[in-house]
Formats: sequence, C-alpha cells, structure tokens
Amino acid sequence: MSRSICARFLLLLALLASGAIAREQPVQLMVSIKPLALIAERIAGDEAQVQTLLPAGVSPHEFALRVSDMRLIRRADLALWVGPALEGFLQKPLAGLAPHTVVTAAELDAIVWPAARGAGHSAQAGHEGHTHEHDRDPHVWLNPDNALIIARELAQRLGQLRPAQAQVFSRRAAQFAEELAVLDRQITLQLEPVKDRGFAVYHDGYRHFVARYQLKQVDYVTLTPERRPGARHLYELEKHLQSEAVCLFVEPYADTAAASALAERAGLRTGILDPLASDVSILDYRGLMTGLAAVLAGCLQGANA
Repeated sequence: MSRSICARFLLLLALLASGAIAREQPVQLMVSIKPLALIAERIAGDEAQVQTLLPAGVSPHEFALRVSDMRLIRRADLALWVGPALEGFLQKPLAGLAPHTVVTAAELDAIVWPAARGAGHSAQAGHEGHTHEHDRDPHVWLNPDNALIIARELAQRLGQLRPAQAQVFSRRAAQFAEELAVLDRQITLQLEPVKDRGFAVYHDGYRHFVARYQLKQVDYVTLTPERRPGARHLYELEKHLQSEAVCLFVEPYADTAAASALAERAGLRTGILDPLASDVSILDYRGLMTGLAAVLAGCLQGANA
C-alpha cells in the first residue's frame, strides 16, 4: 500500500512539473474605459484580469492607439467596449478579433435608450452645425439598468471561457443586481427634490442619467468635449440659460474656461461632473454614480437656497 501511495505521489509531482496539471490562468479581459472596468471588476473577481485601455480621464473621442495598446488588444481573451459611436479608434482593431470574444455594450438587445432629442427640443436651440440631434447617447453606463445588462453579459461570456467558474460569475451578477437596486433607490430619493430645477451640462453625454432620474436638463454647451463652442453659440446659450437654468456643470478633463465664464455672466452656479470616473478615489460603480448624484443635488439645491 505504501508503495502504491508513493508511486501516485511521484506521478503527481511529475505531472505538476510537466505542466499537465496547472491552475487555469486568469481570463485576460480588455476594457476600453474606466466606467466599464468598474462594472467588469465586480463580475470578474480573481478569475479574470481586467485591463483598462484608456488612462483615467482621457476622452475616448480623441484617443490614439499606441503599439502597446495593440498588443493588449491582441492578447485579450475578451474585449468590452461601448461601440464605434464612443470609441471609434477601436472599430478596426476589434474587427480583427473573433466575434465571440468582443462585447459591444451598445449592441446588447436589452440596453435602455432614452428618447432621442427632437429637432424642436430646447437643448438644440442655437447649436451650430449639429447634425446628431437624433443619435443615441453612447454613455450607456450612466443608467444602472444598463450597467446590469452589461454585467450579466460579461458573466455569461466569462462563464463560457471558464465553465468551472460559471456559477461564480453568475452569482456575482446576481449580487450586483441587488446592489444596483439599492443604489438606484438612493439616487432617486436624493434627486427627487431637484427634479424641476433646470441645468445645463458641458457636453451632450448625460441623457441616460437624466432620463433615468427624470431631471430637467435644458441645454448643453457642446456636442463632444473636444468641440469648442463658437462665440455666437455661447452668446445665444447665455441668453437661454439666464431664463431656464440655475446650474451649469463642467468636466475635469475638458477645456471649460469659456463655459465657466458664461456661467458667471449668466449668474449660474457651477459643479464638476465626472462621467468617466477620472478621479482616482472612484473605485467602484457605486462611487461613480453617487458622485454624480451628489454634485447635481448639491448645486441644484444650493441654487434654490
């Protein structure tokens, strides 16, 4: 009997030494932007290594891929991005990957889309050269319902890559759903007192958040953060906001000097919204969303004090 045990032990050592028995390596999950990474990390755990392509606070509208980024994309077992409307620079590289290894959040069937802005919407007045009034807002993660859709899709895809851990991923997605329900109720209650107070944002990227919590956004300064508004547009916008808004929200990674000056002339309070979670203190999806809600509530309540 002792010889048999010894023989099995030696065989096990030999197998381990040859690599025949080895722990599966973590899934290499490439994520385009930090907000998606915050969702992915909640589901992935130690079974997947989440690597974020864009540095925190860098706008996906103007990012250029480096050689190291291309290597990261090619090594990925699974890639998660919003879609070409937000990260156009990824469209060609991801097209070279197998379709089952790419999750395009904007193409998931259950994603909730806010109603398109009509041509007569007040937020379109005076916007020079805008040709995207009816386009969908790609900032899908700003609605907790969409965050859950993305999380569930990731859990399924990760489970396909690591069948032995499929139940673990599924359980994390279920726990995330419970956390999001609590978060959603909290934000709803927090923003309820300011739902009727008009405000403007720096760029048109908050439709999902505004629609989910029925807020009164009346305008935006520019279509994308990189598009600098013209003098005529700023003049018309100032007149509009003087009568319709109490706050104007800018962003930490955009040149918002002109917008801040406009707010001062129009007598508006200002706040800083961070939809890309550029602040290093934002460590999870809850932190991202509660941060946005706190800034909005703080400015809008203070404006009515």
